[in-house]
Amino acid sequence: MEKYKKHIADLPNVEFIHISLENGDDGAEKAEKWAAKESFPWLTVLPEDAEKSGLSAYKTTNSVPEYHLIDGDGNTVVAGTHVGDAAFAKIKEIAEEASE
Repeated sequence: MEKYKKHIADLPNVEFIHISLENGDDGAEKAEKWAAKESFPWLTVLPEDAEKSGLSAYKTTNSVPEYHLIDGDGNTVVAGTHVGDAAFAKIKEIAEEASE
């Protein structure tokens, strides 16, 4: 969350989406409670909605968490199981280029 706030939060052309892996009758409630506890300011999408929307196509590992930076055309720019400073720098770079 600290890196998000430092590098991304103020960029108007960047959107984060959290895709939850919670399933079952109480999956939505669990996912939303966890996202609220962690103070996620972004949308939480449940597995069935990720399937319907096509977002699940980006999942390439069984790791949690798994991160993907997707450009406006749906192409993966950065992906991995650890979002480090390089990924956040790339997000900021792309966002700043797009706003020029």
